[in-house]
Amino acid sequence: MSTAVLEPIVEQPVAAKPATVTAIPAAPAEKENWSDPYPLLPVFIAGAISAVLSGAFIGAILIWLAVRHTGVTAP
Repeated sequence: MSTAVLEPIVEQPVAAKPATVTAIPAAPAEKENWSDPYPLLPVFIAGAISAVLSGAFIGAILIWLAVRHTGVTAP
């Protein structure tokens, strides 16, 4: 190993700089109220759509089973 790796590095002190104010900050803009009055509405819409689609799917299977025994689908 070289001696540069083994020697501790000492940082030089940094002189403090005075704080300067360049401009007065502007007043914050008025916040717009974006709260949703009905937050669960999309959930209920998705639930209704999925209930209708699952009912149609199950109904199609039940109709297919009922028609199969009548002989309509016989060759």
